[in-house]
This record gives sequence, C-alpha cells and structure tokens, in this order.
Amino acid sequence: MQLINLDDIIANASQPRKTFYEASLKELAQSIKERGVLEPIVVRPRDGKYEIVMGERRCRAATIAGLTQIPAVVREMSDDDVACDSLVENFQREDLNPVERAKAIEGVLKFMGMDTCARTLGVSESTIRRQLELLELSGPVQQALVEAWDKSGSGTFTEAHARPLKVLNDDVGTQMRIIHKINSENLSVAQTKQLVDAILQVPDKKEAFLRISLRATEEILKATGRAQNKTRPYKPQTADRHLAALSKAVDDLSNLVDPRIANFLKMEEMNQLMSSVTTLQTDLGQMRDKLRESIQKGDHGWQEVYIHCPLCGRIELLGSLRCAVCMTMLRRCLDCGNYDKMYERCSIAQQYVYMSEAEDPNETSKSCKCEDYTSRFEARKVA
Repeated sequence: MQLINLDDIIANASQPRKTFYEASLKELAQSIKERGVLEPIVVRPRDGKYEIVMGERRCRAATIAGLTQIPAVVREMSDDDVACDSLVENFQREDLNPVERAKAIEGVLKFMGMDTCARTLGVSESTIRRQLELLELSGPVQQALVEAWDKSGSGTFTEAHARPLKVLNDDVGTQMRIIHKINSENLSVAQTKQLVDAILQVPDKKEAFLRISLRATEEILKATGRAQNKTRPYKPQTADRHLAALSKAVDDLSNLVDPRIANFLKMEEMNQLMSSVTTLQTDLGQMRDKLRESIQKGDHGWQEVYIHCPLCGRIELLGSLRCAVCMTMLRRCLDCGNYDKMYERCSIAQQYVYMSEAEDPNETSKSCKCEDYTSRFEARKVA
C-alpha cells in the first residue's frame, strides 16, 4: 500500500458503475475531510499511470474533498481479474443500479461460465438470469428504471415492475404510459402483470385499460370473456351441464331481485344498476327469442302459456312434462277442470281415471297427451 497522487490515477473503462450521484459523493467527501480515507483503493499499473480496480467512488470523493493523494494498494492484475473484482466489490452496493449490475454480469460472462459467476458473486444462477432479463427491455424502459433507482427520485417503478413490460418492447409508447400509471397509481407488481395481460388479451381496449382503474379493467375482461365463450363451438354433451348451471344462476338471481333496493341507492348507483339490468335483460331476451324459435319449429301451432306446478308453485311452460324444481308431473287429471273427483272420471272422454293415477301420473298416463286438458290453475299467456 502507498500514497498515490490523484493526478496519476485513471478510471477503469469497464467499471460496472456508470452513474455517480452527486449528493452521495458530497456526503462521502465530507466524511473524508473529517476522518480521511479509511479504506484504501485498489489500482494496477497501466501505461505509466494507475488504473482503478476498486474504489472509483472514493477517488472521486477525495478529489471533491480537496485531497491530492489517496492511499492505494497496487496489484498486477489481468483484465479478467479486474472485471471480476470490480463486479464483486460493486454487486452488493445499493448505489449500483439494476441496469449497471446486469451489464457488469454480462461482461463477466464473456470470460466466465454461468456457474462460476454465480459462485463468485454468491448468488444463484436464477438470480443472474433475472438480472440479465433487464437488458432485454427497451432502452427507454431501462432508462426509466435507472432514473427510478435514484434515491432522490419519486414513484414506485422497480425492476420487478419492469420485467413484465418486456413483451411490449415493440410498443415503447405503451410501456412508458404503463410506467407512468405504475408511479401515479402506486400499482403493485401483480397489478402491473394484470394490466399487461389485459392489453395482450384485448388489444382493442388498450386505450381504455391505460385510463381506467384495474377494477374496471377486470369487468371489461369478464364481459369480453363471456362474449368469446359464446363464439366457441358448442358441444351437445355440454348442454346438460349448461342447463343445470343456468337454472341455478336464475334461482340465485331471482333471490336477489328486490325492487326495494331503489329506495336506498344514490342516483349514480341507480344509474349503474339500471345499466346492468338492461344489459342482462337484452341478453336474456335474445336467449328467450332463440328458445321460442326452436320450440315453434318442432310444434306447429304452439302457444306460450305457463301454468303453476301443483306441488311447489313454480311457473312452467304448459308443454313441459315435469316441474324443473320438484319433478312433479305437470299435467295431472286432478288439476284438470274436466276431471270429476267424485266419480273419478273424465267428463269429456267419459273414461274412468282412478284417483291414484289422477293424483300421481307418470309419462304413460292419459293426462300427459290429453288434447282436452285444461288446468284449473290460472294460466298466463305471453304475446
């Protein structure tokens, strides 16, 4: 170790750290004025001068402090050793930004294998790969990451936020708008991934996704997903499962429908609910029209008349065989206005229908196919 004139020291061109923050250097310079350089720098002889291997930040701060000499350890070192030692010294320092660290690792890997590099730095190979991923980002995103790393900067943009943006390298403008949204709305890494995925899934809605909240984005994705599902090929074997799920959803919705809610909502809330109900009404109307069309094709002269299930009270189409809820036969002689319970016979056909069959018919009972059947329950015809 010896004292070396600062004028005889030159910087290392392969120094990993490219950014030196002025405020941090001034703090170190003040410490050097008061206590001196506590740890010597490391240099190597180079063309009559001394090239810095480790300690460029201390060297800069010593110059700011007004020193003319600095303690240094002089070593004979190869270029590979210099690059490796410089990286090891700077790798764990907070003031080496992620992009600088990634570039330094990239340089070391030119003469050192991935496993050796990982052991030298004391990190896993996966950590090194994650660092190198930052170099695959567009230049503006890398610059934004460097600026965000500045301790005096504001915002929440980190390298974890940056990685999901790689898939948008062809659209730098969108990347920068996402970074602005991250900083202004304090988005988490998970929310950033969600936003990027939404843009990739529905590119036509990109402008909306960049302006609205993530909650609204989720609603758009749900609506889009429902629309896409309706365009996929429909397999016959899925109909039964679809019917069961749809019936359950209708029951759940029926339980929720209560007009009294309008008495307790604000105007904006009522507008929102009205829009949702109208959208649902439109979808249901389209489905009802399709069902009516399909039924009419198979039954000429069919009319849309509903009756009440005699057991549970559910309203069913007159053409249905059983109640969808309690599975009771809907066309029972017992419920027909032409059935005489006292004499257990049909007053039209003048045939006996015993009470056991009239009360509990099956698929082969006369009532199921009787053209003269008239339910004693009030029917409701839909135009």
